[in-house]
Amino acid sequence: MEQLSNKVGNMINLLTALLLLGVFVAAILSASATNSWGEVEDIMFTEWEDGSSDTSAIEHVGGLLFTKYVIPFEVLSLVLLAALLGSLYMAKKEEDE
Repeated sequence: MEQLSNKVGNMINLLTALLLLGVFVAAILSASATNSWGEVEDIMFTEWEDGSSDTSAIEHVGGLLFTKYVIPFEVLSLVLLAALLGSLYMAKKEEDE
């Protein structure tokens, strides 16, 4: 009986992994289908009151990251979170029962 429940648990784990893989692939495909890979945008440097400019373009990158590229940013954050949780699970020592 214990062996049967172990097989059911393994099957549930496999189905969950396949479902997550499918969601991950769908997210990547949808992000790549809606992205315009060939367009190049000019970087708008911030001009300060004293005449100097912000040559690092942090405001421009931040603006693009949270407007045009918000979906890929969120997908990447979920992938990194899953990698972090997976590494924690793999590094956890098994306790003897």
